[in-house]
Amino acid sequence: MSDRDVIILGGGIAGIAAAVHLLKRGIKPTLIERRPFLGGRAFSFVDRISGEEIDNGQHVILGVCHQFLDLLEDLGTRDQMDLRPTLDVPVSMNGITSNLRASRVFGNAAALLNYRHLRLSNRISIIRLLFKIKLNLISRNESKRLRTMSFGHWLSSQGQSSVAIERFWSLFILPVFNCAIDEVTALDGLQFTRSALLGSVRDAAIGYPKMGLSSLIGTPATEFLGSRGTELITNTRVISVARCESGQFEVGLSDDETLRSGNVISALAPNALNSVLPSSDATFDAVKNSLTTLDYSPIVAVHLWYEKPVMSVPVMAFLDLGLQWVFNDSVIRDRSSDGPQHIVVSLSGADSWASLRKEEVLERISSAMQRAFRAAPGNKLINSAVVKTLEATIKVNPSSQDHRLDADVDIAGLHIAGDWTNTGLPATMEGAVKSGRLAADLALKRLST
Repeated sequence: MSDRDVIILGGGIAGIAAAVHLLKRGIKPTLIERRPFLGGRAFSFVDRISGEEIDNGQHVILGVCHQFLDLLEDLGTRDQMDLRPTLDVPVSMNGITSNLRASRVFGNAAALLNYRHLRLSNRISIIRLLFKIKLNLISRNESKRLRTMSFGHWLSSQGQSSVAIERFWSLFILPVFNCAIDEVTALDGLQFTRSALLGSVRDAAIGYPKMGLSSLIGTPATEFLGSRGTELITNTRVISVARCESGQFEVGLSDDETLRSGNVISALAPNALNSVLPSSDATFDAVKNSLTTLDYSPIVAVHLWYEKPVMSVPVMAFLDLGLQWVFNDSVIRDRSSDGPQHIVVSLSGADSWASLRKEEVLERISSAMQRAFRAAPGNKLINSAVVKTLEATIKVNPSSQDHRLDADVDIAGLHIAGDWTNTGLPATMEGAVKSGRLAADLALKRLST
């Protein structure tokens, strides 16, 4: 048994962010990851047929994700994230495309001016509510209810029509929170609106990785951490975390080794953390209760390779056909326009899709693509892949408000990180980075006393 200054459990984005934060402040942590590679749920793999590095799911960010972009800067891959200057998204419905395009002069509200999928009265209503939110003209009684009601319900109470909610608000809420607008808490929906839609035009802009997620995050993180003295223990599971009489923690590993430290940062998923905490120690009861109360929402990614191009823009959102967001991976990654085109259809809040066989998912999406793009009919589908992530994110619903743990769980030396923790953000890569840094700061504070 050997002592470590800080032990980090889990090598996803939260664990990577915590380790980088500690290294930059002179502490060399030990990081344990059950897989042979880092990155957690943000990873890529080589498709057997095309030979391309493809992601387990399409990951995008908004310009407001400053901490995630800072992490990429540390890892040396910031230039591989294509962040557009403003919000500019073509939105399709009933075969008609209308762009949500912000203005550098008039801001993000200008995106609504020429948005043809809403009547003028709906657009004016949305703009009025955006100004109300921006100026914080929300009554005290309303503020008290924001934790217990859904964002969809709150929007309705503010005079937003069902059409406005479906064709504008849900367009952003569904992919960002990975659940329906009637599941997202009003408090979290408002926080997102203030930070992204009511920030600078750059904050609402969409960014796409120009390379696979493992090349963007996992591999450079391994090189960055390993070259600076982090002890990386990969392909090894954490099987137990116990507290000693001395106040330190003993971390049992699948290779029968036991590590000891006064500071443990857990960047594990809720179910994984629950499985390693002691069930006979009442100290951990409140933590374990929260871990078992959270609900999850799946994401389904459908990869399609067409013999010839079917779309020219990098991304298109759909209000019908069940397509949600469609990404032109070939354009995003600057691949030759002469060869096959790789399209990724990202389905968020995909409870109904996740229960289908992969063949059924592919059949439905392929059929929808035939109706969505003029160049799709008669265009041979030469390759495909369906990737399901069943526990992609937690549902940020009213019931989760009291169960998203803080980094400090009132157990001295145990610090919690992960996109699912109480960061004030959705369960996103930005939230993961923020949580890792918060947990690392708590460990640094203990080490300095």
